[in-house]
Amino acid sequence: MARLGWWGMALVLLTGMAHARAPEEVRRQVEASMLVTGSVDIEQDGSVGGHAFDKAEALPKGLVDLVDQAIKTWRFEPVKADGKAIAARSRFSLRVVGKQAEDGGYTLRIAGVHFGKGNADDSIPHRRGRLAAPRYPEQAAHRGVGGTVYLVLRIGRDGSVEDVIAQQVNLRVAASPKDMEYFRKQFADTCIATARRWRFDPPTQGEAATASSWSVQIPVDFHAPDRPPVSYGRWEAYVPGPRVPVPWRTSAEADRGSTDAIAAGGVYSDSDDGPRLLTPPGQG
Repeated sequence: MARLGWWGMALVLLTGMAHARAPEEVRRQVEASMLVTGSVDIEQDGSVGGHAFDKAEALPKGLVDLVDQAIKTWRFEPVKADGKAIAARSRFSLRVVGKQAEDGGYTLRIAGVHFGKGNADDSIPHRRGRLAAPRYPEQAAHRGVGGTVYLVLRIGRDGSVEDVIAQQVNLRVAASPKDMEYFRKQFADTCIATARRWRFDPPTQGEAATASSWSVQIPVDFHAPDRPPVSYGRWEAYVPGPRVPVPWRTSAEADRGSTDAIAAGGVYSDSDDGPRLLTPPGQG
């Protein structure tokens, strides 16, 4: 974990978001995060040969330095083609999280990273047409409460959603524990109800094509009308919700990537054959 005392000015929104009437234990949970995307070059031995950020000019220099240091220490399982290790390039998305420390300073860490091709080929499930958006809960909209729901779906052979779990619900408000629980449930319920009606096209190529089911991850954002989505390269404050296990996922599938390290609106599959990172994402 990197400690950057001078970073406090960039993260003042942490304390600004915490409502004065919210209990201290809730305000202490507030964190801010930024999603960073780019590409990484992987050598035949699994070491990193180079990397590039998307819109690097939009990212804070201190954050770029932190991620640069971490990526240089990454080590991957060698990528193979026809049984032989090859050099490869992969897309990545990662989430950097900032949190206020007990002594008043701030810490930054890479909380999760995801690799892969997304919906680039037919070896993973594809959404069938446009996915209907979940209804914004009325009470949440009325009170200006926003949040992000990280869904994990199990897709059956016919493309229907056999099961769905709201793995985590982060709220962009700090309130009483009772109110936080209420709004998390409201967001989770509307997303789960809508997701059950979604349909997908199963993969037709690769090893995943013969599976009995597939697991996909979909983050869903709710932004109050007076609080539009933050732009790339800017921090967003929230109170993270508890993370629940997904019973049908194997440990190998769960390790494929962090759900909160992917951008809202995308569909990401556990069967995506992106490279496997062997070292902790925040090492260094």
